[in-house]
Amino acid sequence: MAEADGSPALGVLELEHIARGVLVADAICKRTEIEILASRPISGGKHLLYLRGGVAEMEEAMDVGVAVAGDSLIDSLFLPMADAQLWPAVPDSVDGAGWKSDIILSAAVVETSSICALLAAMDAACKVAEVVVRDVRLGVGIMGKAFFTMTGELDDVQAAADAARDCAQDRLLALEVIPAPANEIVGLLIQ
Repeated sequence: MAEADGSPALGVLELEHIARGVLVADAICKRTEIEILASRPISGGKHLLYLRGGVAEMEEAMDVGVAVAGDSLIDSLFLPMADAQLWPAVPDSVDGAGWKSDIILSAAVVETSSICALLAAMDAACKVAEVVVRDVRLGVGIMGKAFFTMTGELDDVQAAADAARDCAQDRLLALEVIPAPANEIVGLLIQ
């Protein structure tokens, strides 16, 4: 039974593409007052977002998340006043771990269907512009998919993203450029 004192609302968004999941997390942070508990790739090559906050704020966050997710959305859940017994099962992994920087002007996430395509795309991106590769995941636990994140000046990130897209061609699953990522996800774009 839900707590009478108004337990927080729980929101969960399950997306088909990791890159789109990061974009959704950024949009939610920029447009709502919701706490992101976790934003991570999961088995099956999906991306999962766990959110906590007030009921009205969660309704707004879910609306934003669903809209930005578009056709990448697999499923969603909104539980106003989630039962207290549910919370221990929900990951709470946003702990400040991850890459750090004083200023992140823009970021991009490149997701491919193969490891070879990702490595080639990452090489092309790094050769065309001044970007910093932050996270790289090669197939394990994400159904053979691969992705990397990069940061830098917006013009450099866009040029690098274009080079990665051109290189990966039909093996590119998703690519998202995030100008001025929300402070709440800097260093935690991918956990």
